[in-house]
Amino acid sequence: MKPSFYLETYGCWLNVGDSEIMASLLEEAGFSRASTLQEASTIIVNTCAVRAETERKMLRRLRELATLAQQRGVRLVVAGCLATYRPALVARAAPNASLLATDAIELVVEAASSRGGLYAGDGVRRWMYLPRLKARGRIVVPIAVGCLGSCTYCVEPLTRGALRSYPPAEVVARVKEGVEGGAREVFLVAQDAAAYGLDIGSSLPSLLKEVCKVEGDFMVRVGMMEPGMTMRILDGLLEAYEDPKVYRFLHLPLQSGSDEVLRRVGRQYTVEGFMEVVKAYRSRFPEGCLATDVMVGLPGESEEDFQATLKVIEVVEPDKVHVARFTPRPLTPAASMKAPPEWVKKARSRVASKLAAEVALKRNKRWLGREVEVLTTTHVGGSTMCRSRSYKPVVVEGLLEPWSWTRVKVTSVHPYYLKASTHRG
Repeated sequence: MKPSFYLETYGCWLNVGDSEIMASLLEEAGFSRASTLQEASTIIVNTCAVRAETERKMLRRLRELATLAQQRGVRLVVAGCLATYRPALVARAAPNASLLATDAIELVVEAASSRGGLYAGDGVRRWMYLPRLKARGRIVVPIAVGCLGSCTYCVEPLTRGALRSYPPAEVVARVKEGVEGGAREVFLVAQDAAAYGLDIGSSLPSLLKEVCKVEGDFMVRVGMMEPGMTMRILDGLLEAYEDPKVYRFLHLPLQSGSDEVLRRVGRQYTVEGFMEVVKAYRSRFPEGCLATDVMVGLPGESEEDFQATLKVIEVVEPDKVHVARFTPRPLTPAASMKAPPEWVKKARSRVASKLAAEVALKRNKRWLGREVEVLTTTHVGGSTMCRSRSYKPVVVEGLLEPWSWTRVKVTSVHPYYLKASTHRG
């Protein structure tokens, strides 16, 4: 019988990209992709370890799958950041599993064909080949792994290692194959997309320009960019964003509005630097979408520091703010730093989330009653999910043909999406 695999993915878009790489390698080796757990001869879980709460959820799920795999007599592979960061913990939760580290995903076929064992490299991904990615309307293409940062609270230096950029020719080839196979969206993902190419003499702006030369009707979404690295490439980046194939979408994490807090946790930029990038982006693309991340309760964060963060949100008016509470992670420098108590973190999280929703709604109100060109993506219930050219989420009444362009009229607005109708009278 032909071997089959079922793949569950958790965490960031880079994890999604790694999962697509693993799926492609397995399919090239003769595995078929199962649509349910019950059909698979191998179950693969690509895990996330970014937060303590996430880790607890991962371990619960691994215990469930370990029991299921043992009952059915099938193989279990635990891949991703948790398998890399805390292998002993994973092994206790799933003693019958093979563990696949993030720096060794090229060994997925071997891991999927074995029962138990640890498959890992030396902490740096050296296999920098991107296999053919199967287009399903959207392809997720990793452009780099690792980063150049040294944030004291982050586990990713432990799970992803130093920056390693995929060669531009590899990225462009995968985009070309994906578009020829029917992809209408291309996600270029990395831990810090702005750092792309520093290790190989290339850059994100030059990569974007090459990707946009690929023939076809598709849109490119660029992943998260650290403000400090973005400053270094800002002029070229904004020029590359002028291409109509690039979503006018910038994911620029703030984390804190206090320079002292940023310094303490190892962030390599200032609030002023963050604001400079935002000002340049908004000046060039007034209707572009800006997403940011804020972490409340970082080590040493005072009430004054928190108020400074709120002030930046008020001034910048991001289209989307992801608010998270700091949780100390084992083996990171911040784990030994004093942070505000949990009740303070929760209170600050509520205040920041409320403000984020208010400014997002205010920004969305400018779209009310306007016609917008959108790319349809998926169906949810009786509606169609779409994206505008600035990557603004738009929910359209009725079921429209997926992955096609249409013009709609915005009929109502919400903090994080617009509602629209095809009836524009």
